[in-house]
Amino acid sequence: VLAVATPGVIALLIHMGLDWDSQLSDNTSSLLANLVATVCFGGYVSGLGYALLSTNRPSWRLPPISDAVATRLRWLPGVLGVLVVMIWLAERLPVLLNASLTTTITLTGIVAVLTMATIGAVLAISRRLRRQAMQENDAPIPFWVSLLLTSVWTVLILSLASMLAGYVAFGSFMVKQVLWVLIILASAYLLSTLIEDGFSTLLGTTHRDGGEHEAPSMRDQAAVLLSGVGRVAVGLLAVTLLLAPFGEAPMDLLQRFDQLRKGLAIGEAQIRPGAVLQALLVLGLSLLAVKMLKRWLSNRYLPTTELDPGMQLSAATLFGYAGFVLAVALSLSAAGIGLERVAWIASALSVGIGFGLQAVVQNFVSGLILLAERPVKVGDWVSLGGVEGDILRINVRATEIQMGDRSTVIVPNSEFVTKTVRNVTRSNPLGLVQIKLPLPLSTDAEQVRELILQAFADHEDVLDTPAPNVFLDGIDGGHLIFNAKGYVSSPRAAYGVRSALLFTLLKRLHDAGLEVSSPPTMLL
Repeated sequence: VLAVATPGVIALLIHMGLDWDSQLSDNTSSLLANLVATVCFGGYVSGLGYALLSTNRPSWRLPPISDAVATRLRWLPGVLGVLVVMIWLAERLPVLLNASLTTTITLTGIVAVLTMATIGAVLAISRRLRRQAMQENDAPIPFWVSLLLTSVWTVLILSLASMLAGYVAFGSFMVKQVLWVLIILASAYLLSTLIEDGFSTLLGTTHRDGGEHEAPSMRDQAAVLLSGVGRVAVGLLAVTLLLAPFGEAPMDLLQRFDQLRKGLAIGEAQIRPGAVLQALLVLGLSLLAVKMLKRWLSNRYLPTTELDPGMQLSAATLFGYAGFVLAVALSLSAAGIGLERVAWIASALSVGIGFGLQAVVQNFVSGLILLAERPVKVGDWVSLGGVEGDILRINVRATEIQMGDRSTVIVPNSEFVTKTVRNVTRSNPLGLVQIKLPLPLSTDAEQVRELILQAFADHEDVLDTPAPNVFLDGIDGGHLIFNAKGYVSSPRAAYGVRSALLFTLLKRLHDAGLEVSSPPTMLL
């Protein structure tokens, strides 16, 4: 700011002193007014260079420039500022003075050669210092740096060849464009860094709490999102300026900005920056509203209904899907893209579905069927293709099942629609406890029956209704096969209760002097 204000104020005072009585011609007054703006721009170029090099304060330096390079190039910002003013004067003074074509070409060539010599000197110094740094640190040169330097050298060589061949205007234009591109890229880099650090400082929370391992909050996400949008805007502005040739008047640049404001026409849709920002705002507010309403449904309204917890979760999930689709539709309308204009998107999606998205769409539709018909719901104990466990969550594409070892299996939703699924807890929540014991043929069957029924009755988890019962399956290989059945409140408890009953029965049979036979197989 100081580098722009100091020479700008001086030039403005000189302009006011020369035009104190308003006796200058319109052309001369316009020239002086544009000269003030050019001096300010030259001061901006110098200030930009001083800010990026930061020779006096190395800790303030943003780009990865070594102290040796910054020290050797400390003269560059002032020279570039003077060159900017000289380039503009070389283009405007001959027109104002009605100079001959030879004079105009000579001035243009002199300024182009000075600019070319300055850029070439900078490249030569940077190359020599970079080689020294590579020899000392064995650090490779980044590819983008080598590509940029090669491109600049190529343009300088072509410009020099054009000027030697007599094409002074073309050679001068190429040199000035190199200078213009470097100015725009440096400005975009500085501005994008300012935007990123500014939003991180104003909205970021992680660095304030001092916890590096804490989960990022919504303020951190908003900081990243806003900084990304700002940097995209800076990139669009930089592209617009790069397309403008160096030396355009401020009004010409304003006309280009006005074209950017009017937007880009893609077919019948007009994409404007203002409309895009409005669409992003509508999308963010819509998603926030959907999230708040979904939380209200899950925590306040649905618990007051007669729906079970699984159905409540399904209803909230369906509302979230519908709200997301509505938010996207509203944002497209805010951007000026009506829903009737996205038929080409549907056509492209249909082609994609035909080739590679069949499984995705099938799983999505299957997920909607599961949420609507509810053959399985959250909390059910299901068995599918060797996978058996409790359903934790039904998502839009897949269902999460928790196994007995606490691991989670992700099963595509289409598996629940197209294959046979065993739902243990759907219609009957009771669990069956079944024990088969082989005993010798001489065993008192009534005594064994009473002993097994007493063991079932003594266990607190075995239900009285339906009542436990003991059956005599038959005689197999000289052994009596007793089949005992009882019920518990949940199939998940059947395994543990059966194990406890076996321990109890074996102990009581041993105490009663009854020994269990050893057939070829023993069924539990």
